[in-house]
Amino acid sequence: MSRRLGLGTLALAVAFPLLAGCGGSTSSDGAGSPPSGNAGAFQPTKADFRDLRDLLARRASAVLHHRQQAFLATVDSRQPTLLRQQRTIFQNMTQLPLAALAYPMDSSSLLVPAPVGDGDPVLRPSLVEQLQLRGTTPAPVSNALNQTFVRRNGHWYLGAETAPSQGSSGQTSDERPWYGVPIVASSDGPLTVLVDRSREASLAGLVSEVSDDIDVDASLLGVPAQHAILVDATSNGTSTSFSSLSKEQAGAVTFGLSHTDPAGDRYVGSAGLAIKINPHDVSRLAESKPLLRHELTHFLLHEYLGSSPKWLSEGIANWVEYYPDDYPALRLTGDLYSRTMHSDRALPTVGVFNYDPDIHYQVAQAAVAWLITRNGMPRLLQLMGAYRNQFRDVNVDALTPRLLHQVYGVTEKELVAGAFGLIASFQH
Repeated sequence: MSRRLGLGTLALAVAFPLLAGCGGSTSSDGAGSPPSGNAGAFQPTKADFRDLRDLLARRASAVLHHRQQAFLATVDSRQPTLLRQQRTIFQNMTQLPLAALAYPMDSSSLLVPAPVGDGDPVLRPSLVEQLQLRGTTPAPVSNALNQTFVRRNGHWYLGAETAPSQGSSGQTSDERPWYGVPIVASSDGPLTVLVDRSREASLAGLVSEVSDDIDVDASLLGVPAQHAILVDATSNGTSTSFSSLSKEQAGAVTFGLSHTDPAGDRYVGSAGLAIKINPHDVSRLAESKPLLRHELTHFLLHEYLGSSPKWLSEGIANWVEYYPDDYPALRLTGDLYSRTMHSDRALPTVGVFNYDPDIHYQVAQAAVAWLITRNGMPRLLQLMGAYRNQFRDVNVDALTPRLLHQVYGVTEKELVAGAFGLIASFQH
């Protein structure tokens, strides 16, 4: 559900991903087997894992109580670059409205450690960061960590931390905007907004705009205003790849945050929602009500997202984005109008939507506008509710003919004809 920076071009990306299960050997006494890599023949003991858990508890406590010296004392002092990295992470995290922080470790799952050097023992256990933002996330956000620990003179320290592998927007389980470059944060009640420190001047305006637009969207949709969302406009995190089939950069993407079990291999429940904003367009988005209102529509209607067909979820977001205009600028460019009117006379299904988004967003918005003109917003939400209640599998488009007849008393062919008629009426 991303909003591209071109006319009416959007892309939906909703995910409630699970952390990938980490493979590794196990042993019956819980001590684990020796990891590969530069650990050599090192055999970790229960005492080693007990010391690592103590180290992780001290790191979490230092962040929660804003004790930078105690936090950096857990880092290998022989590595100045690592120390600088960890100082930035600490300073980023202590700006957050933290309600809880923990680092559960699975000692039975050992991964290949990073090369720390010096020949000292190293370990890379399966590790999860569980971080909860007060009011913003209803449960801790679970992120798999890539951390290697080194034992120096009988004591364990963090020896390396690398970023999670990059993924496409909303299709990764690791969204950690506090890992990377320096950031600044601001909260307005349950709303938390993060931007790069280099773009701090845009923060106040972005917070205000998001909060105001949530209220406007809620009023248009006739739903309660909800402000519990994480807005990440930083250069950090793994949802920074705004790729699209039309080769345009997306302005924003909305996705789910996951809460898992301590091992990170079983989804427990939702940890809330986040909007990732393209950091290069923060200023523009902060000043552009339509772009934010599109994403916030997805946020406010999140209970319907997984069960609504894409033409419906994107069409209603487009309708809110351009309100009170009945259509984008009331006219399409000559080429886009021609291509749209010569396209297949059908509602774009989820399988084809992104193959020609320029056209399909026009059709989706026009279809929703036709339904709203016919029976108003409450009936449209009733249709979304019907999809949710009767959703059984990913082929949600198969429900469309029956539900259109059930809720509106019209056929899919009549809806398509109405949508294309609306496009033609505004064009001429």
